[in-house]
Amino acid sequence: MQTLKLQYRTWDEREITLSLGPGKHRMGRTSDNDVVIDELAVSDHHCILVIEENGATIMDNGSIHGTFVDGVLVENCQVGSGQIINLGTLMVKLLESEDPSPGPVGQKTESVPMEDGSFSCLTHRDQRAAYECPSCHHLFCASCLTEIMEKPKCPGCGTDAETIDWSGLEMTPKDAAFDLMPDSVKKAWGYWQKWQARRDQ
Repeated sequence: MQTLKLQYRTWDEREITLSLGPGKHRMGRTSDNDVVIDELAVSDHHCILVIEENGATIMDNGSIHGTFVDGVLVENCQVGSGQIINLGTLMVKLLESEDPSPGPVGQKTESVPMEDGSFSCLTHRDQRAAYECPSCHHLFCASCLTEIMEKPKCPGCGTDAETIDWSGLEMTPKDAAFDLMPDSVKKAWGYWQKWQARRDQ
């Protein structure tokens, strides 16, 4: 069965790599999508990527800024490894996945807050995330590891992961989420809050 990797860089310079297996994958900004991409250029329900044994097809889903394949605006188009998809201005590279066992079809790549203020694994959303990738910021748990290793590796990009210290969880889920943000995002959030405060005066 065919699998594809989606690779893109976020506005704050994080490189995200996702492996998708056969099935229908809804892509967009909101959490009800199968692939959630929180970027301003991406519509709430931007497009649908269908992966089958004999190939893949991308279909625009009424997006505001359009779906492009190799620079051409499309409504419905066959795609494959090596091509470039643009969701508005966000560039997504399609690569052939080396992972023969992708996660379940329709699985959302989204961490959720746990009752104690920690956050869940992206794959096993009922388990607390134990590791974070310093490269793509993928959150994962011990169940995601296929073998025992001294230094856990990110299942998304293969980078050595860092253990998350959840000690002192008096913080609220909102504070925990803010603590997980990269420094560049925290800085941007601070600027946005200041702008909001000035606007509301």
